[in-house]
Amino acid sequence: MTPALPWSGPFNSEDTSGFTGLPLAGKIRNMFREKRWCYAGIVSPDLFFGAAVVHLGYAASGFCFGFDRKSREMIEFTSVGPPLSRVRYDRNPETGTSRFKAPGKFIELSGDLKTTKILKADLKDRNQSLSANIEFSGPTAGFSPMHFPMDMGQAKTAFTTKAAGLTARGLIRLGGKEITLSPDNSFALFDWTHGAYHRQTFWNWTSGAGWARGKSGTSLIGFNFSRGVYENGRLENTLWIDGVPEPVSEMEYIYDSDHPLEPWKIRSKDHRIDLTFFPEGMRRANDNFIILASRFIQPCGRFEGSITTESGTLLVLENTGGVVEEHYAKW
Repeated sequence: MTPALPWSGPFNSEDTSGFTGLPLAGKIRNMFREKRWCYAGIVSPDLFFGAAVVHLGYAASGFCFGFDRKSREMIEFTSVGPPLSRVRYDRNPETGTSRFKAPGKFIELSGDLKTTKILKADLKDRNQSLSANIEFSGPTAGFSPMHFPMDMGQAKTAFTTKAAGLTARGLIRLGGKEITLSPDNSFALFDWTHGAYHRQTFWNWTSGAGWARGKSGTSLIGFNFSRGVYENGRLENTLWIDGVPEPVSEMEYIYDSDHPLEPWKIRSKDHRIDLTFFPEGMRRANDNFIILASRFIQPCGRFEGSITTESGTLLVLENTGGVVEEHYAKW
């Protein structure tokens, strides 16, 4: 059955400092325990785009990628270094600013998630360049991002904010190519997280957005699903239908880690979600910096299949863009 409670909803606090299980004192100790990241992704008929600011206390990183769906060209930047003046990460998931700066690299997410969020990026080196100026907002005035205080067991807690199915407008430059985003067919995904995680963590994650067909017409859907890290009572799994969120049960993933460009099957245990994901491109990394490591695969592509709403309406997905992920972190 779909879990009615415990679930979550609005964010009515000044910041997330009291939700993470981290003591407000002891900054040196927290430097090695506190993990924060803010990610925004864009899906459109022409491209997949993503950017993130990551603050691990003792290290900061920023990444940005653009995948041209027609030419199948991927442009990607990643930078890792000590925090110092590189990173700003406010602890308010709706109105906080997240920024990463390094020579030739700038990523910033600002604004208010309830009204309009702004993503700016400008990255270049000798061989390639990538820039963006994007605004995204909910498809309706009553759009609700979802906020989740999460229990990961063994005294590890986190706070995560998710939103999917927002409409996007703006301009992205992939090298010498300009792509204009229209809110009619360009959609945003958003992930803001702050917590004290297990030293070694593994998860699967899925997010997508686009139009789905039902008996009475089309609906704008967005979804955020995960497996492996938030399953101690409260789930972040959420489906947005024309901006209105509803909960989804635990998820099942069927895929081959050794062949991640083969189709993935993604299903919910309440049988409401039955999707097949067809990868078109992929980011991957296997980094080991002794005290921290990150091994991930993140294909971008399209979803096909069906979603059944809480009210029993069947929605059919035929070309809904998004991403899937397998991620192991030692941090």
